[in-house]
Amino acid sequence: MAGSISTVDLSGIVTGIAAVKTVVDAVEAIAALNAVAISLVDTKVDALAVDLALARVDITAIRANTDALAVLTESGGTVTTDGGEQNVYVEETPAGVFRPICVKIKTAAHTAAETIVIREYYRIASGGAYGDPADEVEFAGLIEGDEITIDLAPNRYGVKVTIQKTAGANRAYPWEVVYES
Repeated sequence: MAGSISTVDLSGIVTGIAAVKTVVDAVEAIAALNAVAISLVDTKVDALAVDLALARVDITAIRANTDALAVLTESGGTVTTDGGEQNVYVEETPAGVFRPICVKIKTAAHTAAETIVIREYYRIASGGAYGDPADEVEFAGLIEGDEITIDLAPNRYGVKVTIQKTAGANRAYPWEVVYES
């Protein structure tokens, strides 16, 4: 057959090319979805880093507050009266504003024959002298209960509580102070 042109069936090749194009399109779509997913993960990681930084700031602030919290501290002893004014408790040079809470004096040994005077003093200037008593209470005869509690005020420069026997026998008075340190 001279001069005749034969036709080749290309439909199978066209179908194969279409299938390859579909696969390539699917791969490109998956790559685009992966890029979006990576972007979302990056955004979440950045947000977590910011949250972590804020949490560290919060933890640092909480630590500073808890480290600064006052701790209740107690001290005590016994004073035996001798007729003169005697120190029960003295804090001469507190480190900053000082928060004494109270002084308790045990009066179990006190009898109907004794009279004592309890005085509370505050220093209001650095290196200054104690002024007149901020409070003065006399206990004559039997004391109801077996303990006297003297509430104290915050102070910057010093506080003291004294006891003086003005009548009766010398007695031992155990005491304690509670304060924030």
